Amino acid sequence: MKIDLHTHTIISGHAFGTVWENAKAAKSQGLELIAITDHGPAMPGAPNKLYFMCGSRMPRIIEGVKILFGVEANIINNNGDLDLPDNVLKKLDFVMAGLHEDCGYSDQGVEKNTEVLIKTMSNPYVKMISHPYASQIKVDIEKITKTAIEKNILLEINASYFRKSKLENEDMWSKLKTMVNIFKANNKKMIINSDSHSPFEIGRFDNVIAKFDELGINNDDLLNNDPDAILKFFNISI
Repeated sequence: MKIDLHTHTIISGHAFGTVWENAKAAKSQGLELIAITDHGPAMPGAPNKLYFMCGSRMPRIIEGVKILFGVEANIINNNGDLDLPDNVLKKLDFVMAGLHEDCGYSDQGVEKNTEVLIKTMSNPYVKMISHPYASQIKVDIEKITKTAIEKNILLEINASYFRKSKLENEDMWSKLKTMVNIFKANNKKMIINSDSHSPFEIGRFDNVIAKFDELGINNDDLLNNDPDAILKFFNISI
């Protein structure tokens, strides 16, 4: 694997490690490209919008690893709005959005949650949805996956849930398999991300790889080995 597009630093408020330490860890894992995606301002302890406005001041390559500067933004209301304004979002390399508890939006049941997440996916800056099958705020994963394919938005296979053994939850595992099956049926590729909150978790996909047979996937189904395709997808040149 050469790519990890979901990593946090100490600036998220509940993670460990700096950008430099993340890059060094990525290099040690043989990664060529990572994204720094700290939590948006609605997450308790997260940075304010000024942090995200300064991404252009970061080097594009650190320790030989290409760096993208993005955000894991929070959905904050029934309109599907995010916790950063568009004038900040457009400065980022890419925007990943997700449903998190205690970040503005309250669980309103599967149907309403799904409607709100689909509204978010209409935001032109949103290019990825974080852990769509695993949030405590549940959605209709079939509708979300089909909408993502229609709008050319990435849905991640989040490695952190494998490390925490949370996929022992049958509902979560079933939703993940549904997501995978729909992507494969439409010949669309997926991506595994670490959702690392420590440099020691970056690029650690072993627990996911161990489940490949059960998920019915292999390396050919993933974007993790094609940095050029990712940069093209985000329209970025490094």
